[in-house]
Amino acid sequence: MAEVAGITDFLEQAGTQFRVFDMGRRIVEIERRQFIEFEQGQSPYPLPLQQQAWLGFVVWHEERKQDLIIWFLRFPLDAAGKLTQGIRDDFLLRLIEQKEQDSEEESNPYGYKPKQEYMACFHAKAARILNQPASSYYEHARDYLSGKPGFDQWAFVGFQGLADVCARLDIDDNAAHLPEAIRQMPDQPFEALAQCLEHEAIDQAVTAAIGERVQQLLEQSTPSPNLLSMCIRAMSSSTDHEQLKTILTDILKSPQASHPEVLASISGRCWLMLQQTEIIGLFLEALANCSEGQAFFNLVIVDLINIPGMQDSIHQAVRATDRSEKLSTAIGELFKSFT
Repeated sequence: MAEVAGITDFLEQAGTQFRVFDMGRRIVEIERRQFIEFEQGQSPYPLPLQQQAWLGFVVWHEERKQDLIIWFLRFPLDAAGKLTQGIRDDFLLRLIEQKEQDSEEESNPYGYKPKQEYMACFHAKAARILNQPASSYYEHARDYLSGKPGFDQWAFVGFQGLADVCARLDIDDNAAHLPEAIRQMPDQPFEALAQCLEHEAIDQAVTAAIGERVQQLLEQSTPSPNLLSMCIRAMSSSTDHEQLKTILTDILKSPQASHPEVLASISGRCWLMLQQTEIIGLFLEALANCSEGQAFFNLVIVDLINIPGMQDSIHQAVRATDRSEKLSTAIGELFKSFT
């Protein structure tokens, strides 16, 4: 094999096509140019999670497009959020050795296995992008979401079917059926649907329906933090940023705001909204009041500050003069941990 300059070069020399997805914060395709700049150490990873790049690859030969090869890889990032040449070269060497030995065996310290729910959403999204058919569970899930069997008849709806519907919101009137389904379906199937929706752009009508569920939860005396977290995840990719901001503001002003599950969902999925002054101010106050204490506060802030574009928002927020004494103390302890 000729000298290999990177992962992209290796795959091209092997005569394959490929697509790359972020698998950390949400399953979203990474542009080819962006990935090449990352793997060559020119740019930081766009969506780091826990100071790592979590990647999913779909690889195929054009003449055998149905025989997909799937890789799940995670690479540690340096202090600047970039991939070091040593790690990239070590991974490449392993790939080349495996190819030369014609081995299917994976002795790869960079591999990992995503959660089953992520696997289902990844396969649904990859099939949609590559114009491959949905799974056999698709039609049954579509029927359920249209309300035909009744929304209480969810026991036999497959998660893969829901993932396929969400990956195909732009066809078969799938998006049109969702608002009414979200309003009426029981909590358990809604949780499954929410885990699929978090990876997809949703419109104003779907966002509004999720917002109604949020308001109903906030009116309860002891709302479920898990359900509230699922609502946040489900609407995190909404194209209606104003409505999303309003709903998040209501959540962050509620007694549920300081629950770790709620905070983790906002920081992990709605990080773009945290670039808004009002939202990040409310978020930091809630984070400082979280029962998980200083260690959790530090963990969340460090994770956020490693996302490209987040540094300015966080720096401005921690310097705000109207912050509470509790938040000031938490910020002081955070700075002490850096020194």
